[in-house]
Amino acid sequence: MKFFFTLGLCAAGLFATAQTTVTLTEDLVLTETLVITEDVTYQGNGYSIICEGCDPAIYVKEGARVHFANVIFPKNYAKWLRVQGGDMDMVSWDSSRMKGHIRRLND
Repeated sequence: MKFFFTLGLCAAGLFATAQTTVTLTEDLVLTETLVITEDVTYQGNGYSIICEGCDPAIYVKEGARVHFANVIFPKNYAKWLRVQGGDMDMVSWDSSRMKGHIRRLND
């Protein structure tokens, strides 16, 4: 219950103030795919975004630029991240376990 209240509060703050940074204060455990439609930075503070059974855990809509700073993810990005239109240049991450972004090859 506390988690859903915190998640709702973060979401409301994001939309009400046009905030572009979400700061995690504990692991974010999702029950369904997190869909990102706007430019945003997630400040993870070493916490994880977890979505057991989700494929993917995070879906970034085309045109949204997203950066995950110090967020812990599974090692295989294909299980937790999908970007509409395949433009992976719009998504980057930086943590103690993984750094970088994914560039797709031009056909």
